[in-house]
Amino acid sequence: MTDRADRLLAHMTQPEAARRLAEGTAIVVTGSIEQHGSHLPLGTDYLAALTIALRVAEALDAPVVPLSPVGVAPYHLPWPGSLSLRPETLMALLYDVCEGLARAGVERVLLINWHEGNTPAVRVGIDRVQRDLPLRVIVAETHIVTNSLYPEEMEFTHAGAMETAAVLAHDPTLVRLDQRRPGDPVEAGNAGHALFRRRDVFPVMRDFREVAAQGWYGSPETITLERAEQIIDEVAGYVVDRYEQVCSALAGAEPGGPVEIPQETH
Repeated sequence: MTDRADRLLAHMTQPEAARRLAEGTAIVVTGSIEQHGSHLPLGTDYLAALTIALRVAEALDAPVVPLSPVGVAPYHLPWPGSLSLRPETLMALLYDVCEGLARAGVERVLLINWHEGNTPAVRVGIDRVQRDLPLRVIVAETHIVTNSLYPEEMEFTHAGAMETAAVLAHDPTLVRLDQRRPGDPVEAGNAGHALFRRRDVFPVMRDFREVAAQGWYGSPETITLERAEQIIDEVAGYVVDRYEQVCSALAGAEPGGPVEIPQETH
């Protein structure tokens, strides 16, 4: 972790930061501080995104900038300790940080997110950034990547195997399975979450107890430290590969000038 932490912009001296940023790429991390039962830390989503980002940074040789450990998570506020930003606050943070990165010579930002609640604000915020600043922002939804690569092993629950794996890979001392209290049945949690994850006709979550009355569900006991490190390393490798593919595709699809609107003929 120590060597990887050297990738953090905050750990660099100003001359080193200037040199790294001038190479054109930066990695921005969004997080969330929200309840994850009694066995995982409040910062699980932030730590998950950060540990993947630091691994990606090794491959891309790019500095890492945590945007905020707090994200948009109002539906977790019934549990003390959970915090939430307003969407417009997260968007403003994203804009201000990207403005500073652009001034330093950054042309491409890879934004690494783990928390579903951040996604709408991130999308709208990026639209403004790209309209106003000479930056291209590419998003890696790493919770989606992790579940997609290992759909059976990395269950798409809350505080289950997938999130336990991410925290284990970051710092195993933060996982406290011996303190775990009963969560909701996995089947009931999956059914509750599925309602809010619909893409056609769907409600917007107001309180996470609409998904799981106990605040969490899943199978955190099924993952080992060794397997967690393997999975998170592979997720980071996937993000690097896809990021490079996207950059290559975008380079071949640059607009060639203003769109010509055909004149009406009478």
